[in-house]
Amino acid sequence: MQTAHEAEMHVYYRYTEFSRIATQEGYRGIAYLFTAFAAAELIHAGNFARILARLNVEVPPVPRPVLRAGTTRENLIAAAASEIASIDSLYPGLLERLRAEDHADAMTTVRYAWATEKQHRDKIAQIQRWSPSFFEQVAKHIDAKTGQYFICQLCGCTLNKLPAETCPVCANAAKHFRRIEPSG
Repeated sequence: MQTAHEAEMHVYYRYTEFSRIATQEGYRGIAYLFTAFAAAELIHAGNFARILARLNVEVPPVPRPVLRAGTTRENLIAAAASEIASIDSLYPGLLERLRAEDHADAMTTVRYAWATEKQHRDKIAQIQRWSPSFFEQVAKHIDAKTGQYFICQLCGCTLNKLPAETCPVCANAAKHFRRIEPSG
């Protein structure tokens, strides 16, 4: 859980930087996407920290790492690779270790984060599919069509519109969603 907490904080810092760069480069929609993803990653980190605190494990602040960020196009590629690594390796491995400890709350928070990472991967994949050859056109389309992002404050679920009744990830009431404000 400590490794997952640190990983989520690092991704939060990374996506915050990616958002800043996208804003600087004039890609408002992609900047907003990274801002929303960063908010979800911060919720995951907070959930992991709460589990650790309940287990009487000290959770020191995670310092902002030295970040290597590229252009917005490069950052989208890096973000997709990061999400895939979390989906394919980090979370399945963490769940295996937690099963042995039989800690239900910890396993639930990991499943929530895992489901949210899959949402992030799917949104990035939609962009990546067209961006190798047509990045500028795709980026302009995203800027023109970007609506809003809403994040469940309990699990980090990331949606473009509020669910009618409950969160599709944690099944809690939709009242727990918060609209994320665009960056910049």
